Amino acid sequence: MIPTRRRLLSFFITITFTAVFVRHFMSAQPRTIVVGGGLAGLSAAHTLLENGATVLLLDKKPSLGGNSVKASSGINGAGTEAQVKHDIKDTVEDFIKDTTASAGHLARPNLIQALTSNSAPTLAWLSTKFGVDLSLVARLGGHSIPRTHRGKGGAPGWAITSALIKKLEQEPNASIIKSAKVLRLLEESGKVYGVEYESEGVKVEAEGPVIIATGGYAADFSSSGYLTQYRSDLLTLPTTNGDHATGDGHRMATSLSLPAVLCDMDQIQVHPTGFIDPANPDAKTKFLAAEALRGVGGILVDSTGARFVNEIGRRDAVTTKMQDLIGAGKGPIRLILNSEAATELKAHCDFYVAKGLMKKYEGAAALAQEMGVPADRLKKTFEAHGRYARNEETDPFGKTFFHNPTFDPEGPILVALMTPVVHYTMGGIQVDEKARVLHADGSPVPGLFAAGEAIGGVHGQNRLGGSSLLEAVVFGRIAGSSASS
Repeated sequence: MIPTRRRLLSFFITITFTAVFVRHFMSAQPRTIVVGGGLAGLSAAHTLLENGATVLLLDKKPSLGGNSVKASSGINGAGTEAQVKHDIKDTVEDFIKDTTASAGHLARPNLIQALTSNSAPTLAWLSTKFGVDLSLVARLGGHSIPRTHRGKGGAPGWAITSALIKKLEQEPNASIIKSAKVLRLLEESGKVYGVEYESEGVKVEAEGPVIIATGGYAADFSSSGYLTQYRSDLLTLPTTNGDHATGDGHRMATSLSLPAVLCDMDQIQVHPTGFIDPANPDAKTKFLAAEALRGVGGILVDSTGARFVNEIGRRDAVTTKMQDLIGAGKGPIRLILNSEAATELKAHCDFYVAKGLMKKYEGAAALAQEMGVPADRLKKTFEAHGRYARNEETDPFGKTFFHNPTFDPEGPILVALMTPVVHYTMGGIQVDEKARVLHADGSPVPGLFAAGEAIGGVHGQNRLGGSSLLEAVVFGRIAGSSASS
């Protein structure tokens, strides 16, 4: 009887000691604070967990995801498994060349190298760890090679981001607090050691290295906002961004006693194609018409039914052409897809049609009647596009890559009204290739890192389609790795 009691007592002492040890061990693990629950913040959080840290993730909205869940064209990668399966030959050097050309005189080789060289491993990480389907590859504007990946389902931004959210919510070493507004960074002797945030009316201080992943400022339309300060000419345009994209992280980083520095703040991407909802044409926030719609063969026509641009040219070039035409009274601009293109992006198009953003027409004559132009004019546009694709003539707008190029004048088409929209802010918090936030003299701010659209300098004066999701994951992982070390 006594030995049995001794064994039981020994058992309970062991259990109690183990529980205390585990609690102590867990509390002793380094904790990093991630501010922002979009794809960059989520990628940073998962990387921190992989490196043995614990994570406190704070997001000011009631749900995670940010703008990342809206991304609908895909994520870039050079030298990926999917490209090999599709017999697409691509290299990091090719990707660097395209990104550098797009960035123009503001290209920063160290950041471009970090973005492109990590692209294939990043896509492999998403596929193997989170089961994200990235098996399809397309060519978007400004790319010399098809390298924008997506899956066979719906929008890739949602597919990727939701997979990371689901897995993070199951992690015992990750604490997620939503509707939490970060008020300031905590600092001492020039080092950031935590944040002060407000949750449910209570102010809390949390200590640890900080990763800023708060997104950009493409919805910062206030009279004292960044758009007013740097690009007041864009205030009249609509935006694709949620109301959270107001540059919160930028303000925190520049409010330090030894402030971080911002760069390229006037470099703001106006995406050429945002949907004009016929039911609410003046809405300030628009649905993005994914560049993938043009990548699979969609064409753009003015109010006369004529093409005017290389539809898969760089975004800034297409936007300029559209704005010139609209200013000259030749709007609205319409996007037209043939049945093959619509089938290739069926999930996207079904969603747009259900939202009333796209409309189906049984042939060119029906569309021409609504536009108030002769049917022959649209037919000539369709026929000419086919001749350019067959190399019988040279496209006057410089288009050389054609996908699903044949438009049957009598066949069904999908059509939508387009307008340029404030979409992405290339400027932001200046970082180095290790995602360390920098002072004006180039020295890092101890304890502070940043990733995603909150950072500046990666894309220079123009971002290539498919590189926003890539930037979020690549620099989120880099920030997580740097912070954990």
